[in-house]
Amino acid sequence: MNKRKLHNQTITCLIGDPVEHSVSDVMFGQFAKLTGVENYNHLKFRVAKTNPANLDSALKAVPILGIAGANITLPYKESAMQYLDSVDKTAQFVGAVNTVVNKDGKLIGYNTDGIGVVTAIQKKLKPIKSTHKIVIFGVGGASRAIIGSLPKVSQIILLIRHSDSKRAERLRKDFASYGIDVEYRILTDKNIIFAIKNADFVINATPVGMYPKSGNSLVTKNHLESIGKSKVKTVAFFDAVFNPFETEFLKLAKRYGARTCPGIYMMIYQGIQAFKLWTGKKVQDRNVEVIASLLKRIIRSKYEK
Repeated sequence: MNKRKLHNQTITCLIGDPVEHSVSDVMFGQFAKLTGVENYNHLKFRVAKTNPANLDSALKAVPILGIAGANITLPYKESAMQYLDSVDKTAQFVGAVNTVVNKDGKLIGYNTDGIGVVTAIQKKLKPIKSTHKIVIFGVGGASRAIIGSLPKVSQIILLIRHSDSKRAERLRKDFASYGIDVEYRILTDKNIIFAIKNADFVINATPVGMYPKSGNSLVTKNHLESIGKSKVKTVAFFDAVFNPFETEFLKLAKRYGARTCPGIYMMIYQGIQAFKLWTGKKVQDRNVEVIASLLKRIIRSKYEK
């Protein structure tokens, strides 16, 4: 595709830290097979978070190396924006980028995370209604993308660490300017219990519980015991973490009868959008479950031993 191809190859990549646990190379490889994109490679580049200035150099290398585009992951979804030539309206609105397209040497930022989460929730859990109350753990790029992509709901509450208060206030102000009200509360047992008791959806948008610290969860058995099974089972739980396939957060919720959706579906749906931006090719919905099963097998065989 014009200057995006290098020796008839289509190369895309993942940029973040960590990236070792990601199965995005397998997923995008499957997308290429399904859509007939030949000589396709998706590479994983770890840009150490101990030296975040290297992100600028990494992104500058994308057009130089003839890379068609990149997925941006933790911890760079917000900071990547400053190094791009332009940012589309959705990414500007949410204040975070997860997809970069190299268009004739210019880097354009998009956000496909939010649509990935909302599509996963609507298809795998239940439709989001205007009367619903949503609780989100975390205040990073994933939280911003989710809030910016949600249909109108009656309440959005963020549960955050005390050290993230300034970041949460900035997020609150950013969305208030668009007429979206977001409340935030400090992550305490009391606040977690109260928030879930009143929620229709609970979303983990933090890396807590991600491989290799797979046993961690911001929601505990004690929290769910305090809330009670009859309430918990009416709440839908979604985790943006995709490795492990089923996090401790989701296992606990499922044990109490709640409907749950793993982050692999967010990864697939955001990836479908990103792949279309990079290649112009659309992966059909009917292929989603086959891809999810493949990724689940790989995660379980490679990481869950």
